[in-house]
Amino acid sequence: MQKIIALSLVFLISSCVSPTVHMMANNKFNEEQPSRPLVSGIWTISIGPSISTIKLEADGNGILCDDTSGQVVFNKIKYANNMIYIQNGMALQVKILNKDIIEARTILSASNSNMLYKADNDLKVASLKCVKEL
Repeated sequence: MQKIIALSLVFLISSCVSPTVHMMANNKFNEEQPSRPLVSGIWTISIGPSISTIKLEADGNGILCDDTSGQVVFNKIKYANNMIYIQNGMALQVKILNKDIIEARTILSASNSNMLYKADNDLKVASLKCVKEL
């Protein structure tokens, strides 16, 4: 009986893939070569207690700064094929990229949601901790 319970538990755990495991398994950041976006700049979005800022350079490389209630995380990013690949394994499918906005949809994360980053080249909306590093 104990063997059946143990085998059932192993099967249950092995069949469940958490979003973090999925992101790590599908992390294409190192594989992708950045391409030149139509525009470069800085865009920021505020979602609940989080402020996220993307700095995209003319060569397609950049930085994503996320500040959630004072906990700041920086990740390198690469723009390629209408996607922003994030060093942590997440990816953003870019629907619109212009000097005013980045409209993107998260993929390879716990949820798929649309996000609208607004131009913030003067860093007036970005987190103070992100401003120091960007």
